[in-house]
Amino acid sequence: MNSPVVRVGDTIRRPAHARSAYVDALLRHLPAAGFGGAPRPLGYDERGRQILTYIEGYVPAGGGPWLLSDARIAGATRLMRAFHEATVSFPLRDGGDAVCHSDLGPHNTVFRGEEAVAIIDFDDDVAPGLRLDDFAQAVWGFADLTEPGVAVAEQARKMWLMCEVYGGVTPYDVVAALTARFQRARDQHRAAGRRGAEEVFEGLLTWMRRESPLLLIEPD
Repeated sequence: MNSPVVRVGDTIRRPAHARSAYVDALLRHLPAAGFGGAPRPLGYDERGRQILTYIEGYVPAGGGPWLLSDARIAGATRLMRAFHEATVSFPLRDGGDAVCHSDLGPHNTVFRGEEAVAIIDFDDDVAPGLRLDDFAQAVWGFADLTEPGVAVAEQARKMWLMCEVYGGVTPYDVVAALTARFQRARDQHRAAGRRGAEEVFEGLLTWMRRESPLLLIEPD
């Protein structure tokens, strides 16, 4: 009830942000590029909120571990690959090999049954970038990486599955990209004096250093 993002009939209303115009242009481009798995922009309402089409389905709520089925993970991976491919022809894709959603994960994926049908929540982090970084972010969530309640062998199996389905990226690439991301976040929080957040990412880096050899063993 207190969320700034609300459903109104068959639409979603969300506060405009600094990159709303960019997001609108991207979302208009995607269907023309053959990708139908995203909301369509419908302008702005009298309160200045961005209006988007509502996509019917189930979005996993809460935090990890998500413990999704292989079918859902594979379907979501195919969806994000199709999204990245559709952004290649976007005229405003400057300085990157794709446009990155920057928060891909179960919490921003719409499912109908076992099928992944849409990516949602295109926020102010949407920008040109490296698809590897966007994909690695998704693997972190979908494969339950770093989750203490999930066996590392199971995390590895799901990561390898996602890499196979996405194509052109290896588990080694994902581990390197996530490690670099955690290091950047730790250093940024340290520089800003956010000790608690710094410790969170230091813990994630410790986990990666300890468990990455197991993650990189190809499952049977």
